[in-house]
Amino acid sequence: WLDDAVFVDQSPIGKTTRSNPASYVGAFDCIRAIFARARLSKERNYTAGTFSFNSGDGRCPTCGGNGFEHVEMQFLSDVYIRCPDCDGRRFRAEVLEVKLADKSIADVLEMTVAEALTFFADQGELVRALQPLVDVGLDYLTLGQPVPTLSGGEAQRLKLAGHLAQTAEALHRKGTKKKTVLNDHLLFLFDEPTTGLHFDDVAKLLRALSKLVDAGHSVLVIEHNLDVIAAADWIIDLG
Repeated sequence: WLDDAVFVDQSPIGKTTRSNPASYVGAFDCIRAIFARARLSKERNYTAGTFSFNSGDGRCPTCGGNGFEHVEMQFLSDVYIRCPDCDGRRFRAEVLEVKLADKSIADVLEMTVAEALTFFADQGELVRALQPLVDVGLDYLTLGQPVPTLSGGEAQRLKLAGHLAQTAEALHRKGTKKKTVLNDHLLFLFDEPTTGLHFDDVAKLLRALSKLVDAGHSVLVIEHNLDVIAAADWIIDLG
């Protein structure tokens, strides 16, 4: 009855500073594609790859798209210095000349999720990719915030947002009769996802979990929060 099981805990997502909320839910691909369609991009033959700080010629050659330089100290903690050439903006100056409504790709990465949804309100695919971040209460994060800087609770909710984004894309593909690669029935395991959350955020979390159930998945939550317990279809009381 189950295709797979997914354990969503509060462990760090990764150590690379190149990963951010926008890339985690697939929104950064949409953003780069939008910038590649800009008039100046077409005149200069820029592609979506030009607006990547992970590879290609568009990233700052000094810091390699990191936005900072890593200085190893022999007896002290390593030091991270803002890149002197790109000033932490990760891209070449000529790439930052491509703008949408006076916003460069670096400016967009500094937007919060809520600001980006307003700015790109007419971009349906991008809105669909960013909406899961709002659904789990992470609309205050900036699109380019490195995932290692997230708290344990934020990391757990970002993982949930990633699965919600996959589910939304699968449902969209199903509606357009495109091939979907998402398993039909997953078992999601959550370990106290409400830790540190405000009551309003708990309500958002419950709505997000309900979306997984509505999509045909099963959710098992280890939790003491009474609101979560009250929303459960089945309760297993241990101890």
